[in-house]
Amino acid sequence: MIRTKVILKLRPEINRINTELDSTVVEKFQNNTLRPILKIQHDLLILFFHSCLIKNKILFEKLSESEKESTLNQLFQKDLAFRNQSLGIIIGLFTLDEYHSYEENSGDYTKRITTMLKQRILSTYDLV
Repeated sequence: MIRTKVILKLRPEINRINTELDSTVVEKFQNNTLRPILKIQHDLLILFFHSCLIKNKILFEKLSESEKESTLNQLFQKDLAFRNQSLGIIIGLFTLDEYHSYEENSGDYTKRITTMLKQRILSTYDLV
């Protein structure tokens, strides 16, 4: 119980999310769990991605937009350590109930996490 309270207290509120709309269970999980976790873990995720680029000798900043997307997709598909550790950075901040929900629909949630993470990385590198 203490772990759940601490984890939920850490999460930032995201004002743009309208929780009163009729949403599917997956959309609610995305908005109430994934978005806040991605936001709080942003700096760590970007640092981890940057370390992966260095390890693989990828000059990401010099790539075109389509090359960046392609490279990112390849990293998530072929570098299982990178993919799994990225997921772990997110899943590690789930409450126990959220983890049980994740287990029930892990394929769909993993796809959402991966898509959201890719978008976050690409938008961060566009700003650089």
